[in-house]
Amino acid sequence: MRSLKALCGSAVAAALCLGLGMQFAAADEYPSKPIEMVIGFKPGGFSDAMARKLSEPLTEALGRPIVHTYMGGAGGSIAATAVKEKDPDGYTVVVATSLTFAFNPLQGEVTYTKDDYDYLLTMARFEGAFVSLADKPWTDFSSMIEHAKSTGTPIKFGSLGPADRAQMDAVAKATGVTFIPLPIKGGANMMQSLLGGHVDFGMSGGPHVKYVNSGEMIVLAASGSEPLNATPDAATMAGLGFPAVSYNSVIAAPKGLPAGVKARLEAALLDAANSAEFQELVQSRFVGIPPMGADDTAASINAISETMKSVLADSGN
Repeated sequence: MRSLKALCGSAVAAALCLGLGMQFAAADEYPSKPIEMVIGFKPGGFSDAMARKLSEPLTEALGRPIVHTYMGGAGGSIAATAVKEKDPDGYTVVVATSLTFAFNPLQGEVTYTKDDYDYLLTMARFEGAFVSLADKPWTDFSSMIEHAKSTGTPIKFGSLGPADRAQMDAVAKATGVTFIPLPIKGGANMMQSLLGGHVDFGMSGGPHVKYVNSGEMIVLAASGSEPLNATPDAATMAGLGFPAVSYNSVIAAPKGLPAGVKARLEAALLDAANSAEFQELVQSRFVGIPPMGADDTAASINAISETMKSVLADSGN
């Protein structure tokens, strides 16, 4: 008679083989139906444009249509929350930003954490910059700070969200300058607020480039630690010794994708992001970077989360 230990060993081996067999079978059959791409922003914006351009080669690679669903609001958190509850079968992915996963949970206002997702792709980095009109009495971020300190004048700051407000709170704490944040929805409205003189400077994810090229605006500093594509000579916030915030465009899925499904989906997304058509789009808007796959994207989310913890600590929030 076989020992109990041997029987248990056989049972464990059988279970493992069964589990692996199911994963490989799932990968072999995947995909067998359309894939839903939930976009965490409103239709018509640049995130929507990227998702649509990416979906063209993705549909061809996977042989199934990509269906777009829009759940805009809360910096992508509405979409991320909805996708978290979906089955981890590779038939639902979410398009959001790195801060959707790495910053929003730190504020305690969402029901997910960064560890609730399988990250698949980083397809772009927004041209995050602090910008102002060119006729202001400063030429860059450092001289703006010096002007504010020497005159004792509060600076009106156009804010696109809680991340840049936390960043400016940290700068205020470090320098003693008073910033008056004015929340503004969307890049187009930010440009109008700057042009109309309603704010002294503001956060922009890219719409400022044409105004910089025309001479109407200047880039004070990149919001993150990486040089900007359109204005690479601009200082970075990290280089100036201030907290840095980067804004990446990320695709994720509910945690627990079968290994084979995840590998196929990741490969198809990477190929789509490297396609000539997609790269033409992102390069034309100065948000192009070498696309990052699952492991690099997950590592990036973890690193950004740690950075944002420091930003919150430095800001006193």
